[in-house]
Formats: sequence, structure tokens, C-alpha cells
Amino acid sequence: MYKNLKIGLALGGGGARGACHIGILKSLEEHNIFPDIISGTSAGSMIGAMYACHGNAKTVEKKYIEHINSTDFKDLGFRYISNDEKDESVFSQVMKQIKNQYVLMVSSTRRSIIKNERLSKATKNLISCTTFDELNIPLIITATDLMSGKPIVYKSGSIVDAVVQSSSIPGFVEPTYQNDRMLVDGGVVLPTPVSPLLNKCDFIIAINIGKKFKTDQKLENIVEIMSRVRDLSVRHLNEYLLNQADFVFHPDHDSLHWSAFDRTDDFIKNGHDCAKNEIENLIHKLDSFGEVDIEIPEETFWTKIKKKLFSQN
Repeated sequence: MYKNLKIGLALGGGGARGACHIGILKSLEEHNIFPDIISGTSAGSMIGAMYACHGNAKTVEKKYIEHINSTDFKDLGFRYISNDEKDESVFSQVMKQIKNQYVLMVSSTRRSIIKNERLSKATKNLISCTTFDELNIPLIITATDLMSGKPIVYKSGSIVDAVVQSSSIPGFVEPTYQNDRMLVDGGVVLPTPVSPLLNKCDFIIAINIGKKFKTDQKLENIVEIMSRVRDLSVRHLNEYLLNQADFVFHPDHDSLHWSAFDRTDDFIKNGHDCAKNEIENLIHKLDSFGEVDIEIPEETFWTKIKKKLFSQN
């Protein structure tokens, strides 16, 4: 709560860039700004769940860095995705791995490169809370049902299951099957989950960790053209979602690839620097939120005459 304002925080998806959320959370805490409700998708669901469970950014930072350096994380298989290629969206980069002989071999017989059990094991190491009821801050996690095309919103039940479903990059992590649903990464339909917070708080802060859209990109083959089409769709969808927020942070990470988990410290610093540069604007907007500017019309000839007549009476 900030000056009686209930604050919502929407944490977007973006692979290794999710560490930017930690840096921004640290800066918000330094200025006594704390979220009253959090929504997260993909990487944002992981950081959001950690923060909602552990309650402070320093603990989240420590546990996250330990996790990145652990064997469990290495077993997730991000080594299959090169971070030396042109940095586009998470989904576009996974699509490009079709050119890789290994992925080409398994893509015709399997639905993913890794089993979601690996992601589940890693998630359990990061989050000590097991259910939403145990959290210190209310949390909303989003996934995507590939069959219906609709977002799936989780507010109760198993946190680990929700995070795994929200973070299952299509084609890379195995989908979760529930009845007629095929559940994958929440970023497919809600790259930055602002809409789940509408009508649940007074002021929404969103953190957009998506890649900046470039207009000078060369499209040299079919896969790159298909990837560009996907990136355009995500860009316009994300802009629509971000317009629903009251304030948006855009960390600068153009020089860092979405799969560069070895640069976690840099992502955290980028997030902190971004918030440090924008915090005064945020505080001003929070302090002035709800205020209505009343325009006092200038006096005209006739209003002056009326005032004079009434004053004589």
C-alpha cells in the first residue's frame, strides 16, 4: 500500500531478462513502494511467485543466483539455444532451432526438447511456499491453453504447477495436459499480464522485458520471415496490454540475449538502473493519482459586468 493506494505489479515474460524484475523490485523497496497484488507470466511468474512467497527482493536475488549456478538449472537444457544469434523473441528463437539438426530430428516425434518434470524440480528449489494460500502477497499466474487459445488464470492451488505451466516455452518445454487443455507459456497470449489486475487494485505498474522492436532487421530466409510475423503479433498485443497500466518500466537490455542466463547480474543491474532513472516519475504519478485538475475559465467582458451588477445588489 502506498498512501492508501492498492498497487498491482504486472511482471512480463522474457527468459533470462526476468532477472530485470529483481532489480526493479529492489529499487521499489528502497523507496518504500510495495505491491499489494502481483501478476506474472513465464519468467515473471517465477520471480513473482518467489517475491510473493519470500517477501523481499534481496532474498529473491540470492536464491535466484544460486539457482542459475546449480546443476538443476543446467539440466533444463538452455544450452540448446545459442545466445550468439540475433536476439528476437523467445518463441522466434525456439522456432529458429528447427535449423539445428538435433531439434530437426526430434521435432517430428516429440512435442518438446525437455520434460516439464525438470522445470518442476527447479521451481521447487526456488519457492518454499507450496500453495497460493501460503503466500505473503496475493498472486495471479497466467498460462495459455493452446487448444482454446485462451489465457488460463491461476489464483489458487499448487504454485509450482502454475509456474511450470506459465513458463513452458512451446516446443522447448513439454506442455501440461489437463482434460481437454494443452497448457503452455502464458506469454503466448499475455506477454505482460496487466489485464488480470484490472479492477483488483488502484494503480498498476507493469514491467515490460520484451525485446525492443527493430525496423532495420534483414529477413534472409523463410524461417526469419515467419519469426518476424510472430514478433509483429506479439509487439501489437503487448502494446495493447501495456496501455492498460498506469506506469510502465522498460529496462534497457538490447545488448543481452534472452537466453543469456550467465549475465543474470547484468540483467538485475539493468532493472535497478531503469527503476532508479524512472522512480521520481513514478512517485509523482502515484502522489498525483486521482487528482482532478479544475480549469478556471478566464473572465470575459460579460462575466465582469455580471459580477459588477451582483456586487451592487
